[in-house]
Amino acid sequence: MQDPIGCAVVGLGMMGQMHARVWAELPRTHLVSVYDIVPEKTTEVAGKLRAAPCSSLQELLDSPEVSIVSICVDDQHHLAPCLAAAKAGKHILVEKPLATTVAEADQIIAACDDAGVKLMVGHVVRFDPRYVVAQQAIAAGEVGQIIQVFARRNNIVASGRRIAGRTSVAFFLGVHDIDIMRWFVGSDVVRVHAESAARVLADVPAEDSIFTLMKFSDGSVGCLETCWVVPEGVPNTLDARLEVVGTLGRVAVRVGDESCDIAGRERARRPDIAYGPEMWGLQGGALRTQLEHFADCVLHDGRPAVSNVDARAAVEVAEAIHESLRTGLPVQLR
Repeated sequence: MQDPIGCAVVGLGMMGQMHARVWAELPRTHLVSVYDIVPEKTTEVAGKLRAAPCSSLQELLDSPEVSIVSICVDDQHHLAPCLAAAKAGKHILVEKPLATTVAEADQIIAACDDAGVKLMVGHVVRFDPRYVVAQQAIAAGEVGQIIQVFARRNNIVASGRRIAGRTSVAFFLGVHDIDIMRWFVGSDVVRVHAESAARVLADVPAEDSIFTLMKFSDGSVGCLETCWVVPEGVPNTLDARLEVVGTLGRVAVRVGDESCDIAGRERARRPDIAYGPEMWGLQGGALRTQLEHFADCVLHDGRPAVSNVDARAAVEVAEAIHESLRTGLPVQLR
């Protein structure tokens, strides 16, 4: 694979635009083209980043210059562009979750395997240094045998209002921590039992909050808290926690109380300093590290940090959460 690698982005919402900017800025990649179903957005982003605006997905995939495609469309629409990109022989970085059903996840994985292209799902928390250092401590045996793991990922109501009609809090927020909990524990989730509440977003309709109990194959237990209706007056738009207690020690990660407060006349805020801050005119943070990692995997035939097995498992657990909510019963996975 030649350096720099040609990249393209499909879907130009907030995350798609961030992907496009990073591909344009990394020294070993260059942004070839972009495409969104809204033509005006395609033209705007292409002009800003000096890329070619495409009028269709197929036009983007037909370019021999493109080796990597970032797919950043809505959660429930990942299947078609992933299958098309694999058929075109493009390496795929798709925003989390891989899909919203296990059946579609399996189709995407099979298509990439058949085409011989690399696939990585953008579980960006895997590239947050706080979580990486915590996992390293667990892997080194500092907590001993894991007893329990607790995760929280709560977001402000603006996120719920913006996203709830297109996905669920389990897939939008919870899938991050499902992946991280499995990564930390080092074993599969074998049973889930979920309960939800819906008041703020009942008109959508969507769950405001989901609590999920998990049993892992190694005997440890987990609890996942997800909510996207936190009042907008809070200073941090994201409140995330992850705590592991073991036979020898404890590891805890806290997100949302970073030591950078900016206060105005109406409210204080805590800006993102981990995932996508601008630093010296460049897009920095965990997202940049993630894309750089995938480019390196393509250049040197490396193994992506998020495996297809991991990505599928996160979808499987999220799907089981919704099955538990539907039936009111625990769901056995294995």
